[in-house]
Amino acid sequence: MNVKFSFHLTLLIMFALTVVFSGCISQSSPEETSISEEKNTVTVQDSAGRYVEVPYPVEKIVVLWDNPPEELRSLGAIDRIVGIDAETKKKVDSGFFPELADVPVVGTWDEPDYEKIAELNPDVVIMLSSYPPLPDDVQKKLEPFGIAVVGLDFYMVDSWEREVRTLGFMLGEDEKADEYIRFFTDEWAMIKERTKDIPDDEKKKVYFEGLDPYLTYGGADYGCGIPGMVRAAGGIDLFPEISAYSFEVDPEEISLRNPDVILKGTASGYLSNASEFSEIQQGVASRPELTNTNAVKNSNVFVISWEVAAGSRKKFGPMYLAKALYPERFEDYDPDLVTQKYFEDYQGINYQGIYFYPSLNASLNETENTDLQNVSES
Repeated sequence: MNVKFSFHLTLLIMFALTVVFSGCISQSSPEETSISEEKNTVTVQDSAGRYVEVPYPVEKIVVLWDNPPEELRSLGAIDRIVGIDAETKKKVDSGFFPELADVPVVGTWDEPDYEKIAELNPDVVIMLSSYPPLPDDVQKKLEPFGIAVVGLDFYMVDSWEREVRTLGFMLGEDEKADEYIRFFTDEWAMIKERTKDIPDDEKKKVYFEGLDPYLTYGGADYGCGIPGMVRAAGGIDLFPEISAYSFEVDPEEISLRNPDVILKGTASGYLSNASEFSEIQQGVASRPELTNTNAVKNSNVFVISWEVAAGSRKKFGPMYLAKALYPERFEDYDPDLVTQKYFEDYQGINYQGIYFYPSLNASLNETENTDLQNVSES
């Protein structure tokens, strides 16, 4: 057995022991499982709970949604993408993925062009794990061509680490994946340490609203990942008993549950300025039906960009939310610095824009702080 495979088998044994003793891997979580030296393949467990054999290392990839390209770029492997979906193409056209400018489009995430995918002959197709068409459905279409299908989501804090580890394993980039994972898990561990002694009855209750008024998210399941992001910040999501990914809520019910903090999501961010966020923030804070909530009375209404709270960017969410929920515990912490380092070191793009408003960063000068205080009290 050569050194490469011996090394990976050792890692697999250590990983399996960790799973047994920690109990941290659910039935549906991805897990490196085995390496076939004869076939030069690996078997992984994807986020749909499927065991999939893929070539090792994976060299040609088709992505069927826009989260995987960003994670692949973070691991230095975006050049392995040979086909993209329509949503990823939109980001290419916006200038975010210039490396993929000449990569062909293979349909949409929900209506893949199987013939085009077969022509590209990728080693693997990476797609969503739980939205139709499901990975098994796509696999049936591509099985005659010997193309593997792996479901990896990257949009839930709860499973992000395992998914990136699986991706790095398939790519043969374990060390890069480990370093990249630590960049975020070190931040999450710090947040957990600083909030671990907060009694349950003193944790901040959070109402998180989507783009549409009174569209929110259920916290009884992993769902869309928003409630998990709130919990990772030491907060309590306002509807923990509801399992729907998203739903419209009665404003009176929000008032009855009396959130301590209100967060409003927006698509603005990288190309935005504070005035856009200010208008949104004031619009939410001035709603008569929310007037009596602790959040409005204590000027704890915030706007957060989807660029740090949606898709694969949910990994930033706990950092911004923890600072907003418990500013006294994070006086020395600036999540914007983490975002900047990610953009520059892992994505190779310039840092700009605004991602959270009003800002809670101590680095603001006195004038900016005064302006933000006036906005929060208006």
